[in-house]
Amino acid sequence: MTEKAVWDDAHLKKLIEILREEVEKGNRPLGYLNKKGWENVLEKWEARTGKKYPKDKFKNKWDAIKNEYTWFMELKNEATGLGWDDAKRTVDCYKEWWDEHIKRCQESTGKKCNHMKFKKQGPKHLEDLHIIFDKVHVTGASASCAGDISSDESSDDNAVPFEKPDDSAEMKLASSKKPKPSKKRKQPSNSNEEKEEKTPFLRLYKQTCEKIESGVEKITSSVEASSAPLTNHVPTISEVMKMVKECGVKEKTALMHTTLTLIVKPEFREIFNVLETKEGRFDFLEREHEKEMLKHV
Repeated sequence: MTEKAVWDDAHLKKLIEILREEVEKGNRPLGYLNKKGWENVLEKWEARTGKKYPKDKFKNKWDAIKNEYTWFMELKNEATGLGWDDAKRTVDCYKEWWDEHIKRCQESTGKKCNHMKFKKQGPKHLEDLHIIFDKVHVTGASASCAGDISSDESSDDNAVPFEKPDDSAEMKLASSKKPKPSKKRKQPSNSNEEKEEKTPFLRLYKQTCEKIESGVEKITSSVEASSAPLTNHVPTISEVMKMVKECGVKEKTALMHTTLTLIVKPEFREIFNVLETKEGRFDFLEREHEKEMLKHV
């Protein structure tokens, strides 16, 4: 029987550390980890926690964390130039702004605004999430997905495995390389699995998800094998964050908050990387911070 997946504070932190390691190794060429990346996640998780989870548990949690990060970045983009609460790790906006924002958000989606959960506290491990989902999160409305990044001792065993990736580009590419269905005879399974196989909808859903996963893995492997050089290199968030800290910007400051808001933009990272001295980079950040503050004077 598969071990129940529990994501408390300690286990969530370990998972995020492992995911960051794999992204920094280059095992996320597209919006999802490649086959090698997932293999490393499974091995590292068992080695560090003594627990053995199937890959779909980690994929479901990846999707849940990614959705919460996307929603939070949407909120930050909406609240650019307003305050920042270091203790709560979220935007510091006055009541009237929140009331108007939530009303507008709910009217456009027809359901409860996802940004509400960040009114009192933002997500933990935010700097790690910036690196894990660099160039992956979106700024528009995102699809709702089962799961929660909260640190409560909750389980995602009821989540549907192998949820499809959010990135439309991945979906289009994956669908163009559907593998042929396997002709191998299925091995005997327990009664619950047999019932699922007899249900046409569940059988079709399972087959579709397996095709998507296989297609994405083939594409990521193809991208890795390509030797075509990249042009106009834009540094990653991780690389720019290292330069930001080297030029003297401290955490839990208004300047760092403005920097984190701007650093998600590729054009900002490209310009920042062109500057050659620490002094020049620090001066650039200060001027950008002043511009953001003047917008709301």
